[in-house]
Amino acid sequence: MTAVTELIVSGRIRPSGSERLVEAILVRDGRIAAAGSLHDCRAHAFTTPEELELGELTVLPGFVDAHCHPLMHGQFASWTDCSWTAAPSIDDVVERLRGRGAAQPGAIRGRGFHHGNVADQRMLNRHDLDRVSTEREVLVFHSSGHGAIANSAVLRALGITAETADPEGGHLGRDADGAPDGTFWDAAADWLTGVAGVKIGNNGPNFHLSDDAAELGAQLAAAQRELHSVGVTSVVDAQVTSRELGTYLRARDRGELTLRAELLVISSLIEQLEQLGVAGRLGDEQLAIAGVKLYSDGALTAATARFSSPYCCDPSDFGYLYHPDGELEDMIERVTALGLPSATHAQGDAAIGLVLDIHERLQAGGRRLRHRIEHFGGPSEAQVRRAAELELWPITQPQYLTRYGDELLEALGDRAERLTPLGEIRDAGAPVVLSSDAPVCPPGPLEAVHAAVTRRTAGGRVLGGPELQLALAEAILGHTATAAASISREHAVGSLEPGRFADFVVLDRDPYLVGIDEVPAIRVLQTWVGGTQVYEAEPRPDETTDERLPLAEGAR
Repeated sequence: MTAVTELIVSGRIRPSGSERLVEAILVRDGRIAAAGSLHDCRAHAFTTPEELELGELTVLPGFVDAHCHPLMHGQFASWTDCSWTAAPSIDDVVERLRGRGAAQPGAIRGRGFHHGNVADQRMLNRHDLDRVSTEREVLVFHSSGHGAIANSAVLRALGITAETADPEGGHLGRDADGAPDGTFWDAAADWLTGVAGVKIGNNGPNFHLSDDAAELGAQLAAAQRELHSVGVTSVVDAQVTSRELGTYLRARDRGELTLRAELLVISSLIEQLEQLGVAGRLGDEQLAIAGVKLYSDGALTAATARFSSPYCCDPSDFGYLYHPDGELEDMIERVTALGLPSATHAQGDAAIGLVLDIHERLQAGGRRLRHRIEHFGGPSEAQVRRAAELELWPITQPQYLTRYGDELLEALGDRAERLTPLGEIRDAGAPVVLSSDAPVCPPGPLEAVHAAVTRRTAGGRVLGGPELQLALAEAILGHTATAAASISREHAVGSLEPGRFADFVVLDRDPYLVGIDEVPAIRVLQTWVGGTQVYEAEPRPDETTDERLPLAEGAR
């Protein structure tokens, strides 16, 4: 990677991500110095700059993933793939895990399992995983990130028995006789980090396993490579403990952190933030504590989100809330007093209503920040309007519609038709923000854009009517400028206007010139952060780098 003091980039450049085109941008000391004609950019240069002549290739602002979990994503990438595409049945899951166990010693870990996708149409349990091993730890995380399945060896080591009570904000799955079946949902996952591991109580699902510093560094590096490969230049890490913060700091100190990372500290650490005297965003242009992550309810894809009417599969199951009455409101009030925005996970309409009520009461206090509602999956039309009136920022994941829409139709019935109602959010006057929630969905801004425009499931069903869809430009802005504004960074990233950082992505095709179904297949050829190239795609077998991308000498 080589930083360029002055560089002119010419091609099909869309500085705001919208339909507006300019011929060139001038990069100086990592920021955009000018955007306009090639002649004007040359005239603004202090020197004779290097030039990156892209011809008909397209430049967009670097994508901002406003809600993801990079270390968790990197961690999962090193585990056995138990998703339905790799393991269509539970027997296939067992065989894949046995193969991993035969190839390496120690714990056997898998990821990506979803009960609605496998042929068996049921949850994995300890009895299945005991077929892998009864002596070694076997642990598989659910694709939602809100649950995990363990074998009997794990239950024994943790002392989990039929007498073990469910924790506040979570539950243990159980066999018909009341014995634990090996599933740990939401706050119950706190047990899985062991006696000396990170503990967060009923403040969220605990996926913060006790890996050593070298492993954590490798996980961040793997996630960073993948994020850059799809054009992401800035992320919001949506659940940070000391484990994640330390990993980011070590990577930055070693010069290995190339992403811009805004961190949402988990609400179990509010007291520590108060003791430190935090009074607003803490950090710099690359790494900062930007807010606090809180949880209202569980996950859509785990069927633990809290709704006002039950899930189709069980008339007694409404999902659940993480906190008893009053506790969540107290925490949001304390976060606001720190000068930090709250970012509250709320998926079901009952949980969303609770969060809206809290913010309506707290706004009477007068202090207004850019508070966020993470996911905002199943709001009513009235709740969408209330969120806009309260100036809250819904942070959505349209890839859920593509990747889980068919299963959510079975779990929620007609309610699934209006999940993630982006068009309604826009029409109500609230900001439209897109994100991946990786590893729940893979990082993929162009896939998210396609999902936001089409609302088409993997099975080909279009959810809801056109009033819930976005236009292409609205969707792209949702992953660039508006996503940046969700963390009050619109002055720094999300567009290629003068004064912003030179964070940009080079695409092989212009999303405005291809059919919407071609957008997910557009290739990211290069990714730049602060005027430094951080990613270049490998040439295809029938092309060379020079044939594909005429990059000026010395600009690599």
